[in-house]
Amino acid sequence: MPRGASSDSVRPISARFSSWSRTSVRRAGAAASVVAVMLTASGCGGAAGSAFQPAHPGVLTVATAFLPARGFWQGRPPTSGGFEAGLAAALAKHLGLHRVQVMQVPFAEIVRGKLGGADLALSQLTPTKERGKWVDFSAPYLDAPPAVLARSDVQASDVKGLRGLSWVESRLSTLTPIVRQRIRPSRPPVVVDDRSEALAVLRSGRADALMLDLPVALGLAHGNSRFHVLGQLDGEEDLAAALPNGSPNREIVDSAIRALQADGTIDDLVSRWLGKNVQGVPLILTAQ
Repeated sequence: MPRGASSDSVRPISARFSSWSRTSVRRAGAAASVVAVMLTASGCGGAAGSAFQPAHPGVLTVATAFLPARGFWQGRPPTSGGFEAGLAAALAKHLGLHRVQVMQVPFAEIVRGKLGGADLALSQLTPTKERGKWVDFSAPYLDAPPAVLARSDVQASDVKGLRGLSWVESRLSTLTPIVRQRIRPSRPPVVVDDRSEALAVLRSGRADALMLDLPVALGLAHGNSRFHVLGQLDGEEDLAAALPNGSPNREIVDSAIRALQADGTIDDLVSRWLGKNVQGVPLILTAQ
């Protein structure tokens, strides 16, 4: 995953979330630059909310790196809609908190446990053993196998076709080894620092394809004529929230995420913001 941009200003914005249509999902330190966003999360939480210990009374403070991040944090302002914006609001409501404040923190800092004082981070994070040294990961909220995002005029249906494409990859992405070891492109990929740069390369035509977590790829392609998802690769990756190491809130956040999976809230968010679930994307087999 790439770094997010930082900002020196604080901008409070408020937005209200509506209901979502339902689909299915397979399973359920350093000063940070801040963009403060108020997302209404009205209603009372259950007993679980009484155990949550927020950094600020009545507020769920959420760190994220990518603003905007199509499908996850989008709209005007870019924190007014999207899957993770909706998840943050649903978590706050379930926990009995009154609002959400969103802080923009560079991705490289988030994965090193520097959340800028936030209660948790929602930033399309894939848990890894290395990252787990710095943060506590929640229960996963989305399956996130590797997927191929390509320009809309690019086609490939098997690994041979993928191998012949021009690739762009990010130095910070956990998916870069998959491109190198399982796809093995026939020409050297364009290498950039972060996802924003990789997407710029893809848009410019300097590359055909980019490996992303499937939900991220779906969000970028949903309602966007520039891109489509060629397929997914076999994998067991997930997306999860990150909490500060030793946070007393991990178990209650785990419980809240499972409740939102069970009641269909996460399914609804997938349907509205990502447009398709993981079973709807073709599987491309690769040599191991």
